[in-house]
This record gives sequence, C-alpha cells and structure tokens, in this order.
Amino acid sequence: MRRVLGNFGFLVRGRGIAGLMLFGVTALMARTLGAAEFGFVVLIQTYVLLLRGLFNFQLFDAIVRYGVPAQETEDTPKLRRLLKICWRVDRKAGLIATILGVMLAPIIAPSMGMNDHQTLLLALYSLVLITSIGNGTATGVLRLFDRFDIIGRQMIIGPSIRFIGVVIAWWLHCSMAIFVMILALAFIIESLYLSWCGWREYRKKLEPATEEEKQLKVKMKEFTGLKHFLWVTYWQANADIISKHIGILLAGYILGPAEAGLLRLARQFSSLLAKPAVLLRQVVFPDLTRSWREGSGHFKLVAYRTALLGAAMGFVFVLGGYFYGDVILDTLVGKEYIAAAPILTLLLLAATFDLSASSLRAAAYAIGYAAQVLKLYVLSVIIYLSLFFILTARMGLIGAGVAACIAAVIPLIAMAVLIYKKTITGS
Repeated sequence: MRRVLGNFGFLVRGRGIAGLMLFGVTALMARTLGAAEFGFVVLIQTYVLLLRGLFNFQLFDAIVRYGVPAQETEDTPKLRRLLKICWRVDRKAGLIATILGVMLAPIIAPSMGMNDHQTLLLALYSLVLITSIGNGTATGVLRLFDRFDIIGRQMIIGPSIRFIGVVIAWWLHCSMAIFVMILALAFIIESLYLSWCGWREYRKKLEPATEEEKQLKVKMKEFTGLKHFLWVTYWQANADIISKHIGILLAGYILGPAEAGLLRLARQFSSLLAKPAVLLRQVVFPDLTRSWREGSGHFKLVAYRTALLGAAMGFVFVLGGYFYGDVILDTLVGKEYIAAAPILTLLLLAATFDLSASSLRAAAYAIGYAAQVLKLYVLSVIIYLSLFFILTARMGLIGAGVAACIAAVIPLIAMAVLIYKKTITGS
C-alpha cells in the first residue's frame, strides 16, 4: 500500500496541477468564445481524442503483464523483443489513426453543423495524431521501471502550454482558430516529450542489443496469449472511451454544439474523479500482478482497500457538486453555463463508481479475468448508448447523466463478485 500510494501520489500531483490548469483553460475558452463556438472547439478536440482512443491498444498494460516476468528473471533479450513488438503495433495504429482522421473530417464535420472553415480546422487538427506514435510503448516502459515520477511530470507539460496559450489568446481576444492551434501545439509537445522519456529510460535500463539480436525477426506468438491480451485490452479501451467521447459527439448531433459544450464542460469538472481512476488503475496493476504471482495476501488488501478509499473520496465531490455546482459554474465560466450543474452532479456520481472500480479492474486483469472484464464493459456500453438515446431525447442532458450512472455501477458490482469468487472460493 505504501508503494501504491507513493506512486499514486506522483501521478495525482501531476494530474492535480494539470487539472487546475485545464479548468482555467476551459473557463477562459468558454467565456471568450461563447457556448456555440466553445461547443465547436469541444467537438474538434473530442473527434481527435476519439480517434486516438479507437487506435490505442493499451500497450502499456501488455508491457507490464508480460514484462514483469521477464524483468524478474532478468531476461533482458526477451524484454527487448516484447518492446519491439509493442512499438511495431504502436507505429501502425498511429499512422492509421492519422490517415483516417484527415480523410473522415469532411464527412463527419457537416453532420455536427460545421462550416467549411471549421471542417478544415478539424482536418488539420487531426494531423497531430502522428506525433502520438510510440506513446503507448513509452508509457509501458516508464511504468515497468517504476518511473511514475516522470509520468507525473509529463502530465503537466501539455496543460501548462494550453493554459499559457489560452491566457494570451483570451487577453488578445483571438478567434476560435487560434484556440484550436494552441490545443494542437500542446498535444504535439506533450506527445513527443513522452516518447523521448520512454526511449531515454529504455536505453538507461536495458543494455544494447547484439547485432544478431537486431537481425532477429520477432513474432508475437513467442509470447503466449499476448495477441489475445492486446485485443481484449484494445476493446476494453474502446468501451471506456465511448461513454467519454462518443457521448459528446452524439450530444452535438442530437441537441446541438452548445449542449455538447455543456456536456464537455461537466465532464471536465467530473474529471477530478475520472482521471484519478485511470491513474489508480495504472499504479496498482504492476503491484497486483506481482502479488498474485507470489500468492501474497497483500493482493486482496490492496484491491479492496483502494476501492473503498476511492468511493469515500468520490462521494465528497458528489456532495459538493450537488450543493454548490451552480455556484461553481457561475463563478468560473458564467451564468450561460449554469444549466450544466445537474449533469455535473450525476457525472461526478458516475465517476465515483469508476474510481471505486479502478483497483478491482486491475485486480481482475492480474488474476487473468481480462476477457470477463471486457464483456462486462461491453454490456455497460450497450446499456449506456441505449439509455443515452432514449433518455437524452426525453430529458435533455440530464438523461446523459442518468445513463452514465447506471452504466458505471454495473461493472463495479460484477467485478467485486468475480474477484470474491476467485480469491475466496477458488472458482
């Protein structure tokens, strides 16, 4: 628990500073551009984040899952071969995401009410995806070698650039295109920095490969179950991003860009819990993997205790959102956005369920239940999308929040049951 909380502290500090800056970025953009143009910027950014997510194979999880055994046995050549495979997947996925992003922009943009100028911005912004090639492998290397301090620092770079740039653009009353350019520059720099840190750590911790090893063709089948694990975590990642990004795009399609902006604004505030959930899962996974392999009693302690801590922390934020959400929105972004207060409370509740489930999901991965977890989240996504269409059409944005809460609580309960059966009854 001390190591988990220590590593989590590195990431939370980085994410906390980044979160404050992103709040500032969101507030200034919303005040400067107004609801409609702010909504268009949100849709442009969400489109690219969705594409990056759709072609993210969660390589860092595979590097931890298959790299830990090689690391413990000091099998450096095997570890290098694993990283070579992951880099190959990383490169191909990044190139495909970039090409599709540019090609689909003229088709997708009109359905979201964008004009020719905004369509061009969407296509140009999609080009930033090429700089994210290698990020998955780099993150895996840093996590494998317990360099969460570097990941924490990297989290601050992009938000810092966004904050400084948006402050200048706000002061000069710049157009929407300038704000989009600032977001693109931040994306590029933080992506390149992460890749550089991963490569530097790789060269520092692993001895250079021999000439014979460099000529060797590495195949995925060498690592039993790796291909299956990559596919499972890939679809798991897609299940995660659908509720976050496709929901915003659907809100733009059903209700309009202004409402999409309100939903994105509420999600930005609820990220106070959503982001730590992802970080917590990343931190506990290496330790839970080692504990399960060793048969340590710390496995259950870490999994359950972190779940309870997450739930307790989350409900504090839910209560704050319920009683003071409208005041916070009015103060930070203006009266035009107070309508997002109810949806903010509901998204905070959904994020609380996700935060509590984060350590349970890592535990399920560690004991070999990745496929079962994927099925749970696929079911959750189906429920979310179905309820989103039905409830949003009838209730507006409130329906999106209700759908998110129902979809988030299902995996939490089901994973708790799965882990209990495995660790207690052995079935």
